[in-house]
Amino acid sequence: MKVNDHPTRSTWFVLAVFGGSILATLIFWAILPNSFRLPASEQSDYNNSYEPVARNIIAGRGISLADGSPATVFPPGYPLILAGLFKVSGWLHIPETGVLSGFAILSMASVSSFIFLVGRILWSPTPALVAALMWITYPFALWLTRQPNSEIPFMVFFYGGSLLFWYLLMRRRTAWSLYFLCGIVFGLAMLIRPIAIGVGLVLAILIWVVARAMTARLRVLLITMLLLGNAAAILPWELWVYARTGKVIAVSTSGSLNLEAGLLFAIDVRGYRTQHVPSDVEELMIRMRTELDDEHSVRRIASVAAMEGWTHPVAMLKLFGIKAARSWYGTDSGRHETPILLIQIAYLIPVLWGARKVWLQGPLSRSFAAGILLIVFYFWGMTFLAISMARYMVPVSGLLFVLVGGAFAGRWSPLRKTVAGNDSLT
Repeated sequence: MKVNDHPTRSTWFVLAVFGGSILATLIFWAILPNSFRLPASEQSDYNNSYEPVARNIIAGRGISLADGSPATVFPPGYPLILAGLFKVSGWLHIPETGVLSGFAILSMASVSSFIFLVGRILWSPTPALVAALMWITYPFALWLTRQPNSEIPFMVFFYGGSLLFWYLLMRRRTAWSLYFLCGIVFGLAMLIRPIAIGVGLVLAILIWVVARAMTARLRVLLITMLLLGNAAAILPWELWVYARTGKVIAVSTSGSLNLEAGLLFAIDVRGYRTQHVPSDVEELMIRMRTELDDEHSVRRIASVAAMEGWTHPVAMLKLFGIKAARSWYGTDSGRHETPILLIQIAYLIPVLWGARKVWLQGPLSRSFAAGILLIVFYFWGMTFLAISMARYMVPVSGLLFVLVGGAFAGRWSPLRKTVAGNDSLT
């Protein structure tokens, strides 16, 4: 199956997207008001965990906290990347802030290129460029580049893995080694941000449902290799944690903390949050915090939430509705949520239009759209469980923009011309 597009031409498109992304990021940095930049006092994860652990790695103390205990609240991917960047800063005698900024710019440009290439799997360059341009100008993706955070390197691995996965699935590639590699890439993304812990299972569902032209035995093999790749990526970390703590963890130990914080976000003000919820929802949160006391296990949190949901169903439904909505516009501090909501609506309207247009293009495009939406719903669900913030949904938004680009595809895209008259994988 060959796409009717000269390789040199495609390379120039990718380079144009890469360079355009760098230019857009620099312009955004130049015009972004200081009031919209995250204060250092609110970069708690970076200041209290990521950077100190990176310093300990450089000092030869391993992935540890200040007291020498294993750092397991967050997975080790981002501290390891930071340690490498700090080392580069020392070798080149460049300020660390400059190295971090350069890393963010190049990472954003790489993600933009990956999004363009994901669109090229199914469509001609023009629709793919539309997707890339939406991402390049997406203010919330650009905002993430202004302060050190784990989302930036996470997106590089997430979209790199997405490109490989959709290429294999849409082009009917059946090399098990490539599916194993795909699993490794998503496993590395998981080691940067544990929100990706279930992505492998979502991709397994897509392989089983979308690739029905393959035999069941072949699909099982490819799914197995994908999941083994996931396991291979995280196994060294899991073994390291077990050797030092005697415990098996689900990538990190922050799961129960995030679940509890997601239920109590309006009363856990941390000195800078300005969250507002209806009075009955606030009273619900206060009761749950009292009932949890000092026990913070997932089982206990689920039990308390279920009990409160049974006795105060209206308040719990309100809380769930607020959490589901805030996943698209909420901020940790509660500031700027109204303008964020308006901007998100401006982007989500063309996303809905694009998804519908792509859905109507035929079975192949429909499978592509359904798969992208399933991945997005997975991220929405994980964001809903934690502190519901738009920041957690930004990394997956680029896939939605691919659907907008696809809406501009003509009836006969380069790929459709080469599937021997059959535009379905099923």
